[in-house]
Amino acid sequence: MVVTYRDIARAAGVSTATVSRVLSGAGGFVRPELVEHVRETAQELGYRSHRAARALRRQRSDAIGLVVSDVENPFFAAIARAVEDVAAEHRHAVLLCNTDEDLAQEDLYLDLLVGERVAGVIVAPSTEELGPLGQLVEAGIPTVTVDRKVGDGTFDSVLLDNRPGAVALVEDLLAHGHRRIGVIVGTTAATPSRERLAGCQEAVAAVAGASLVVGEGQLRDAIGTAGTMELAGRLALDMLSAADPPTALFCGNGLLAQGVLLALRHSGRRVPDDVAVVGFDDLPLFQLLDRPQTVAAQPTDRIGRAAAELLFRRIDDPDRPAEAVVLPPELRWRASCGGDHSTTERK
Repeated sequence: MVVTYRDIARAAGVSTATVSRVLSGAGGFVRPELVEHVRETAQELGYRSHRAARALRRQRSDAIGLVVSDVENPFFAAIARAVEDVAAEHRHAVLLCNTDEDLAQEDLYLDLLVGERVAGVIVAPSTEELGPLGQLVEAGIPTVTVDRKVGDGTFDSVLLDNRPGAVALVEDLLAHGHRRIGVIVGTTAATPSRERLAGCQEAVAAVAGASLVVGEGQLRDAIGTAGTMELAGRLALDMLSAADPPTALFCGNGLLAQGVLLALRHSGRRVPDDVAVVGFDDLPLFQLLDRPQTVAAQPTDRIGRAAAELLFRRIDDPDRPAEAVVLPPELRWRASCGGDHSTTERK
């Protein structure tokens, strides 16, 4: 027998509208205890969503899931495009989900993707713990992680070799005479931020008299593109207003750099005359600056394509050993650190 919303509403003593809100994921309008009651009632009655029922009949859908932390971030937008290109070659659609680095939101989206019986999932996880990804393992859904490591190598993954890129950028600042360097990264609970900070620390430790000013904690609660940029700019100005300010800034990603550059412009500071700026990611605007920015560019197209290709290989051969693809950044030397760098690339 198919269990309907009306059956659940009758058994739970609520309206069908309330059941619809809870089971569609819009339970924010319903009291938490009532949400739990409705879900328990649905489970007791053996309710299965239409979405899951359709997928079970087909066994697997012709779609894959892509779960990212911020779809407005150019890094993830470029990866999404590359994933979509590969998926189209395999005649699969891509279901894009945005988590805002929220574990609860990630858990909800993964639950929905399991219900859709997607063929596989590519995810930039919010935590390095197994966490919500455990349900993908339980459901036997092929999974590839990007940008961050998870657990002990359970999943195929595509990562950037972050530490050497950070070392090279800071060494360039040191070579231009900077000895006090500000570092603005996202939360170091995330693999890329932690590895990039470690690279900065490694480079500075090799030079006598050099030191770092690290700004990270204020960015833990940044949500979305606008929030990240605003907090990065505020953090940069706080550093530069201190009694012993840095003469150069290292930005952990392109969004942070945009926020920093905007704040510097509004405060009347010039790059690199007043402060040098380098960082990860290469956005088009960085080359439009009077002194273009030195960067460690992430090969986003290669990352996205590698992740999608790994996923389809996993779909075809679910028992093969997990594989980790680690790609190098592309170092592009420009004038934002001082001196007369012409635009060049080193890998």
